[in-house]
Amino acid sequence: MHPVLCEIGPLPPWAAVGLVVAFAAFGLLVEWRERRAANEPLQFGRAAAIVLTAGAMALLAWWVLDRWGPAKVRSWGTMLMLGFLAGMLWAIRDARHDPLITTDLTIDMTLVILIGAVIGARAVFVALKWQPFRADLLSVLQVWAGGMSFHGGLLGGTLAASILAWRRRLSVPRMADLFAPSIALGYAITRIGCFLNGCCHGIPTDLPWGVTFPEAAAVAPPNIALHPTQLYASAASLIIFGILLAIRSHLRRSGHLFLSYLVLYSIARFGVEHFRRGASATVFEPLAPLTIGQVASIAIAAVACAWMLVDRWRARRTGAGTAPPSPQ
Repeated sequence: MHPVLCEIGPLPPWAAVGLVVAFAAFGLLVEWRERRAANEPLQFGRAAAIVLTAGAMALLAWWVLDRWGPAKVRSWGTMLMLGFLAGMLWAIRDARHDPLITTDLTIDMTLVILIGAVIGARAVFVALKWQPFRADLLSVLQVWAGGMSFHGGLLGGTLAASILAWRRRLSVPRMADLFAPSIALGYAITRIGCFLNGCCHGIPTDLPWGVTFPEAAAVAPPNIALHPTQLYASAASLIIFGILLAIRSHLRRSGHLFLSYLVLYSIARFGVEHFRRGASATVFEPLAPLTIGQVASIAIAAVACAWMLVDRWRARRTGAGTAPPSPQ
C-alpha cells in the first residue's frame, strides 16, 4: 500500500515564516485555554515567552528539514500517533466531570502509556523475531518502520500507567477503566497504519475482498491476494469500543471494564490470528496448531476472567460496597 504517506523538505525560506506563525499560534492557543480554565488572564510576558520559544522551535525544524530533508512521514507511525491522540481526547472527554482527573493528568498518563507501550511492544517483537536483528542491533530502535507486538505494548503501557498512578496516589483500577475504551479506539486507528504499511497481513485468499500489496510494501508478499487482517482487527476493535460503552454503566467494580476489554480483545485476536501470518501468528509448537498470539490471548482472557471472579467473590465475602460506575 503506502508505507510512506509523504515526504517533507527541503523547505523554501518563506516556509520558515509559516512554521513560526503556526507554532506560535498553537502555543498561544494552549496557554489561552489553560488560563481560561483557571479564570486567569493571559499575561503579556508569558505570551511573549511562548511566542519566542515556539518561534525558535519552528526555525530549528525548518533548518533541520532544509539541511537533511526530505523527511519521510511513515504511515504506521502516523496512525500510531493519531491513535494515541484519539484515545487521549476520548479519555479527556470521559473524565470531564471527574474533579480528580484533570486534563493535565490525562495527558501525562497518555504520554507515559505511549512510552511504556512502545518499549514493551518493540521488546516483545524483537524477542519473537530476534534473528533478523542480530546482524544490525541499531535496527531495534527503528520503531517508526513498524514491527511491534500489541501484547507487549499492552503490558508495557499498563505497567507504566500503574507506576504513574501509584506515584500520584490514584486508583489503578479506576484509571484502567477510564482508558479501556481509549485503548480500543486507538488500536482500531493504529491497525489502519498496519494496513498501509503492509505488515500484520493475512494468508492468501480468493475472496472478493482480498487485497494485494505492491512491491513497495516490503513486509507483505507482493501481488498476491491476502486477507486484510489489519482491517479485520480494526473493525473488531471498533465493535469492542461500542460494547465497552454499552456495558460500563452496568459494571459495579473498579477495574472490571478494563478486564472486560482484555477478554473481548482476546476473543477477537484469537479469531483474527486464524487468518494472519508473521510475527505472533507463528505456530507455537508445544500447542500446535495454535499460534503464539492465540496462546497469549487464551492466557490473558483466562487471567482476566479469573481476576473478575475472585474480585467479586472477595467483595461478597467482605461485604465491600460497589464502586461507582465508569464515566458516561
